[in-house]
Amino acid sequence: MFKRAAALVVIAAMALFFSGCETDTTEATASIYTKVTESTIALNEDGVKAVGVYKELLKVNKDAIQGIEKNFNVSACGLHDINSDGIPELYFFAATDSTAYSATFYVFTYDKASDSAVKKIEIPNIMYLSGGVGEYAIFTSPVALLITRTSGGTEPVTETVVYDMNFFKNGSYKMVQTHDAATERVVYKYFTNGSQADQTAYDQLVTVHIDQATMVLASNIQAKSEEEASPLLSKPAVKTMNYESMLSYLIKLS
Repeated sequence: MFKRAAALVVIAAMALFFSGCETDTTEATASIYTKVTESTIALNEDGVKAVGVYKELLKVNKDAIQGIEKNFNVSACGLHDINSDGIPELYFFAATDSTAYSATFYVFTYDKASDSAVKKIEIPNIMYLSGGVGEYAIFTSPVALLITRTSGGTEPVTETVVYDMNFFKNGSYKMVQTHDAATERVVYKYFTNGSQADQTAYDQLVTVHIDQATMVLASNIQAKSEEEASPLLSKPAVKTMNYESMLSYLIKLS
């Protein structure tokens, strides 16, 4: 895919590791429990309340989630304590519209005051069928949640959005790949927080987040080359679950 060292470390250099992050949607629930859930999530009292609320939220979104699982052949649901407060967040991919040809990514937290699930992040068209599926990676660090995606097409755009532990957006990095007709060469432009930047500044900022990454929540990136290397090769990954498995898991926890 891309061969230009750190400029594409968020996407290309993660490829070897991320190829194994998806869970087969046909995998038996008991097997998923063994690999993922047994003794892996310690819930406090509010955490138990949260999973009960998430169970109902999941049911409401059943058709939208299963539409994405069918069209994209992915496991669309995840549960992880992103900000380490003892209360896990529920995240999932759901159909953007009735066709289920594109997916929106959601992150929900639990609000104790209202005893309800609160939507914190909504990223539309993170996956799409028309013109190519695109690529994405969602991962955490001790201080941030990061969502990286690359559009498909002949002139792809790679964008990384950074959220703090309260799920407020506090940074973004973008790389735009274009074709220079005059020179017949690929040209890259870099942006940090909306302002154009040079490649070195872009690389350094992105690399900091990669180095601090602690957990991969979801990704559809496939290995492109055995030559790629990344600090993320050593990072653990949350196994995503299909709708039925996640619902069974939430029932077990609540």
